[in-house]
Parts: sequence; structure tokens; C-alpha cells
Amino acid sequence: MKRLILITLFSIPSIFHSQNKDIAGIYGEGLIGKFNPQANYIELKSDSTFVLTNFGKKYQGDWSLSGNKILLNPKTKREFAKVNMKESKITSDSVTIKINYIPESNPSENQEFRIATIYFDKKRNYVNLLKSPYIKQCFWAPSIKNQHILKADNSIVISQKEFSQIGFMTYNLEDYIVFQKKNKDSNFFEFEIEDVLTNENILKEKYFILDGKFLHYPNKKGKPDIMRVPLIKKKME
Repeated sequence: MKRLILITLFSIPSIFHSQNKDIAGIYGEGLIGKFNPQANYIELKSDSTFVLTNFGKKYQGDWSLSGNKILLNPKTKREFAKVNMKESKITSDSVTIKINYIPESNPSENQEFRIATIYFDKKRNYVNLLKSPYIKQCFWAPSIKNQHILKADNSIVISQKEFSQIGFMTYNLEDYIVFQKKNKDSNFFEFEIEDVLTNENILKEKYFILDGKFLHYPNKKGKPDIMRVPLIKKKME
């Protein structure tokens, strides 16, 4: 019995190595990637490490296989931005929203506030707050509706009826943070965003969906994202 257990334990690493060897290789954007110097690709190495180029930036780490998912940096946990809200009453018939953005200090990253989505009571009653107007540049880029451009002091005045709570969403958050309105007369809401480093956070809890020679980007439901070009395994020359 002990011999059988020892044989099993010693065989596990060789099984993983063989499995990794079959999956190992360079996956790129195929024909489209040949005409795009910023094309994404990933090299999965048989020693369970990877090198990823994502929009021109390089990342390295560890990978593992779980079912049909290639997990990137599976032992690290993603960090999320911290958001606080202060409310008060000012002399106005409208609602004022102000954004205070505190980026994580790193000279190599050009961190700045880009967008936040706020809804009042219900998600369909929302506005998008931006520093500058967003214009859709390509077919597969998302559309941003109900755009409200922040003033120089990062505030915006909007017309809004009675509401009891505000939902807040921005980059580096997993879902809306819902703040309950404490005073029914409050009409000035100040949001302080303490952000995290995007480059260090971008590959935490990320994965690809493995399908033969293809690596698919997942959508929000964990299914292959049909709006993104999958990465295909390149033939060894």
C-alpha cells in the first residue's frame, strides 16, 4: 500500500510536466497580429511560467491549468480600489457630485481618473462621469451613454429627484458600491477614490479559456468573449 502511494506521489509531477508540455507554446492573434505591432500574445512555458504582451506592455508570472482555464498568477489575489462618500447640504436645487481621485504612487504608470458610473436608486437611472468626452473609435469598442463631463474642480451638477441610495462604479472595482443616503436633504456628494496600481493588478485572478489550439478571453459570464480575437497557438518552425 505504501509503495502504491509513493508511486502515485512521484508520478504526479511527471503528469503535470507532460500536460504543461502539451499546452506550452506561443499563442498570438494570428493573421491580424501580423499587421499590428501592439498585438497581444502569450508564451506559456512548460515550467509553468508565462510571458504576456498586452497592448504593448510585457508581464511575467506563473500559470496553471484548472479544467479548461489557463489561470494567470493563480496564487495572487486581486486588489480593489477603496471608495468613500461624504454627503452634505448646500444651497442648490440640484445635485452636485465631486470626484477626489488618489492614485497609487508609481512614476512608471500614468494614473489618472477616467470614468465613474453613478446610479440613483436603480441601475437604469445612471450617469457616466468623465474628464473629457469619449468618442467611439472602432466597431467593437463599448459605447458610453449619458456622458457628463466634469468641470475643472472635478465636479458636476445634475438634475435629480428624490432618491435613497447611490450606486458607484469605477475602474479597479468588481461591482457597484452602494451608499445609503443618510440625510434626505443632502445634495452634495463627494467621492474619494483611493486607487491601486493597474499594472501590478491587471493579471491577478485573470484567465484564458483553453479550446484546443485557441485561448479565448472570457466575458463577464465566464464564457468565450466573441467580441475579442482569440489567441491561436503558433506552429513550431
